[in-house]
Amino acid sequence: MPHATIPRIPPLELDEMDPDQQKLAKLGAETVIQVLARAPEVMQASGALGAYLLSQGKLHPRIRELAILRVALRCDAPYEWANHAPAALGGGATEAEIAALSDPDASWPPEDDAVLRAVDELCANVFVSDETWAALAATRDHAEIIEILFLVGYYRMMAGFLNSAGVPVKPGQPALGDPPVPVAVASQQVWPASGETGPDGSWKITFTHPAGSKDLLLELATDGTKVSGSIFDTQLKVTVPIVSGTVDGQEVAFTALVTDPARFEVSVTGTVDGDLFSGSVTVSGGGTFPLTGVREVSPSN
Repeated sequence: MPHATIPRIPPLELDEMDPDQQKLAKLGAETVIQVLARAPEVMQASGALGAYLLSQGKLHPRIRELAILRVALRCDAPYEWANHAPAALGGGATEAEIAALSDPDASWPPEDDAVLRAVDELCANVFVSDETWAALAATRDHAEIIEILFLVGYYRMMAGFLNSAGVPVKPGQPALGDPPVPVAVASQQVWPASGETGPDGSWKITFTHPAGSKDLLLELATDGTKVSGSIFDTQLKVTVPIVSGTVDGQEVAFTALVTDPARFEVSVTGTVDGDLFSGSVTVSGGGTFPLTGVREVSPSN
């Protein structure tokens, strides 16, 4: 399918956007937000459905992202692919599965095959055949099937917008049909040593994501087996409180609720080894990604 090869709608500069729009842009896919900001009412209305499908829907992140990538292929939408290929990897899909989406002879488990066939039929005929519907209904309830139909429709709409507006793919992002390159977790160096062994205190954390890493400041306090504290996003300048958490020796697990600029949960599991923190973060609806960090050590230690 054809698509614009140059931008037809210039993105708004970040300093031209209001604070809420700037925060949305910094969550990811900033170029599309900068273009949509020229129609803020449309962005708000469409964004509500998009946010629901990504963070509150019933579909597992893996199959949701594979379905979105299949839409991107069927609609020849390079920007849509570039921004969702990393999310598919974080949602549990493998590089081989992402590459197989372009292979008409690829073999899929029946539950996945039904969803991908539904995507193909909706993109080609705007209709799911009786055979594919029966395959969907064999493993999914009505609510999930409706969600699949809306998911495909939403991302077909977005593909039409992205292709027609000429929203460009950023350098380094995967080309249409290519899997993303996994990001290696950086090695950690700590100096000077604090002598502390528990999780209490301040931590400089790096959240590693294929689309770009993020630096966070983590404050942890323990009381018996409970953990409290907060996460500060150094890019968004937003502090998120920990709403629940547990500690068992050097193992910690906690959940924080993000409400600004969008609503979603993040759940962290990690291990403290002296001044090193390692673990993973699961973003509700978005997948699981590695976390690494070092303790903030005062000069007097």
